[in-house]
Amino acid sequence: MPSATGRKATLLLVACLTVMAAATIAPALPRMADAYRAVAGVELLTKLVLTAPALAIALCAPLAGAIVDRFGRLALLNGSLVLYGAAGAAGYVLQDLHAILASRFVLGVAIAGTMTTMTALAGDYFSGEARARFAALQSAAMSLGAVLTVGLGGVLADVDWRLPFLIYLSGWVALAPAVVFLAEPPRASGRAPAPGDAQRVAAGRVAAAYAITLFAVVMFYMTPVQLPFLVRTIGIDASAAAGGAIAVSSLAAAAGAAAFPRVRRFDGPLGVYARALAAMALGYGLIGLADSYWLVVAGAVASGFGVGLFFPNSSLWVLALAPPALRGRMVGGLTATIFLGQFASPLVLEPVVAASSLAGAFGVAATAMALAAAGLFLLRRHG
Repeated sequence: MPSATGRKATLLLVACLTVMAAATIAPALPRMADAYRAVAGVELLTKLVLTAPALAIALCAPLAGAIVDRFGRLALLNGSLVLYGAAGAAGYVLQDLHAILASRFVLGVAIAGTMTTMTALAGDYFSGEARARFAALQSAAMSLGAVLTVGLGGVLADVDWRLPFLIYLSGWVALAPAVVFLAEPPRASGRAPAPGDAQRVAAGRVAAAYAITLFAVVMFYMTPVQLPFLVRTIGIDASAAAGGAIAVSSLAAAAGAAAFPRVRRFDGPLGVYARALAAMALGYGLIGLADSYWLVVAGAVASGFGVGLFFPNSSLWVLALAPPALRGRMVGGLTATIFLGQFASPLVLEPVVAASSLAGAFGVAATAMALAAAGLFLLRRHG
């Protein structure tokens, strides 16, 4: 029987791989854009290199959820880890920007399998307060993993913008503990849905969780996608500086995740969402007004803390609403929502940047999140 500690550590390691999908190469984006300056639309294309995995995840996660409900968890997880390492590291050797984009899409297929399976396994292995504690620990581990990988990615990108792609080989490293420590849950967790299960789903609440998550992720992804370019506008060209700001945001997210179990004890899901969006709005407001690197960092701290509250809240709410036989499907839907928001973020916000400026776009996002937070506070009080 695999040890509980090994099982938990393995799930946390796999969870960290999902945030690495973007955080690892985010600091390299400006230098990648420089390298492909002759390619039409290069700035948008390089931003899509960051978010292309998200489109694949959004398309494939529901299918991954159906597969793990029907056939079990571990075969899909292990195959996805193999694909993760191969597709992620491909950017180191590929020379054509469009080929790199294609490899990033394949990376997203792998992440759809790892993230959906990992979250479903957390629902299988834990319940009640143990599940809440694990959700907070998972969010904190993902944030700390992002700190390490974005910091390392920034340092490597200053040497050669291709080097951060090699960090994705960690997917192969995670395969060994996954084989050793993870056990397939009892078959009842993966059976076909019983006829009454669909009726027991609180469809309105699930839709609300998905919708709020989509909005927040579109806003949150301004940090890895737009922040490296904003840092340049205040006169700082080093990839490590941009990586440092993103890493600080991730570190603050770990603090937010650590605070999450205490916050949720005296507030419901909508209240936690409202607090998270308010903190993110404060942070983006500071970034929008920033005329120095340290004000950008201060904004990254505030917004990161909100992110740390937000993600475990979404996972826990959906897991609480999901009947066991539909757990994979509903987790797959949440995974798809998260990564659809990641992919959509530059597409939604690039017109705002073009119409105003990078700083102006952060100000618009801050206003939108402040209004959403106020609305959720009202729903929490009167709903």
